[in-house]
Amino acid sequence: MRVLMVVAALVLGSMGATKADTVDYLDLPLVNGNGEQRGGVHPDLPSDRAALEHALTGYRAKGIAPARFKALLWHYWIVRAAEDAGVNLSAWDPQNSAASNRAVIFAVYDFYARLYLTHPDTLRWMGFANIGAPAFAAGMLDLGTVPELRWFSSMLMSMQKHIFMDLGAMHAAYLHGGIKAVEELRDAGVIDPDTTAAWADPAQAVLEFSSREQNLVIADQFDRMRSRFLPPGEMVTYAITVAGPMPVPGGKTPAQYRPLFGGPLPAFNYADRVARWDFLSNDTVPAYERLSKEAVHRIVQRPFADRVAEYRATGRLLDLLPFRSNSGVR
Repeated sequence: MRVLMVVAALVLGSMGATKADTVDYLDLPLVNGNGEQRGGVHPDLPSDRAALEHALTGYRAKGIAPARFKALLWHYWIVRAAEDAGVNLSAWDPQNSAASNRAVIFAVYDFYARLYLTHPDTLRWMGFANIGAPAFAAGMLDLGTVPELRWFSSMLMSMQKHIFMDLGAMHAAYLHGGIKAVEELRDAGVIDPDTTAAWADPAQAVLEFSSREQNLVIADQFDRMRSRFLPPGEMVTYAITVAGPMPVPGGKTPAQYRPLFGGPLPAFNYADRVARWDFLSNDTVPAYERLSKEAVHRIVQRPFADRVAEYRATGRLLDLLPFRSNSGVR
């Protein structure tokens, strides 16, 4: 009888262990890899950090190639970044209104400021991301006030989340796991070798990470915004170009960088990935690199809400949209 009880206990214990260990997170598709929906990269992945760490430890111990648990690994570092930023990833939904997402929008950029201020010599891109953010955040909020333009507001919020999921998660990996954690992201296929190598040179990282952001992470989303038919995306994105220059001291506005017929308007659309990168790589990033550490500190230490307000006060973006006067929106 005692033997049967022992056997039963072993069987039940084995079943319990199997149940806990058979959750399969291998080869999951990146259902929400562009950040346009609520939560992380796949709805089946838990938000509990301990559960994610348990699964990762098991796969590593078995020698499973990181590429097979790419979604799990990426999601884990997104969760860590969200925890550090004080953001509820499970509830973060760019399809909600900009007003309801305001706290998240600001928390992300405040997080970037904290990272720069804590690690000014190694996390220099975070200072750049925070300085360039007020105009971007103002665009989310302003577009969100006009019913016809809320799709564009959601796209800008999706782009913010996409950048956070990519570069924010990568920075969380570096902070909590060092270069080995970044290399594991590379081995899983989350980031590329050039991005990984940029961590060896903080100065080069600003340009390299900015290139990743603009030419890989959000390039397709900008293309979709520009190609939107109703309202005309070409018109909305050009208005964004005029109204929302990168607020980096010493840098030019788009119109100053490439004026249309020598006038006050830009001769390019910021949503054009080639023109955008030409502007950023040849003017905006160099302007940031010329700033002293003290100058960057002064800017990012200013309350983010105050800096956003400076880009909303004149209503420049909405005033540039001619169809707004026909929509009944004031």
